[in-house]
Order: sequence, then structure tokens, then C-alpha cells
Amino acid sequence: MSINIPTSYRANIEVPHGELQTIVDWCDRNCTSDWRYMEDANNQWGGYEFFFESDRDYVAFLFWNK
Repeated sequence: MSINIPTSYRANIEVPHGELQTIVDWCDRNCTSDWRYMEDANNQWGGYEFFFESDRDYVAFLFWNK
């Protein structure tokens, strides 16, 4: 995945234990452009940052994750 992190759309979410793969699978199936995730630097409660190249992927992710 080649994505420019500083200019990407960013979603910070808390991921319940054992649910990260479900989120990654959804992104693999539904995102049309590059995306990636990383553990939040201040992660104490399962926080992750998801980055999206496409605004459409970003918005779809936010709606799906609600």
C-alpha cells in the first residue's frame, strides 16, 4: 500500500479485543483506493488509526463503523 499519510483521510477508532481482523477484512472488500492502519502511538485501550486515500472510502468506513 502506498499512501501519503500526511494528506490522507484519518479515522481514529477504538477496536475491541479480537475485532481488528473484521475491520481489516471490511476494508479489503470495500475500499477502492489505498488504505492502511497503524496502532495509535498512545494506544492504551485498543486505539488504531486508519488512513484512506479516497474520501469515499473514508466516509463509507465511518458509516460502517458507527
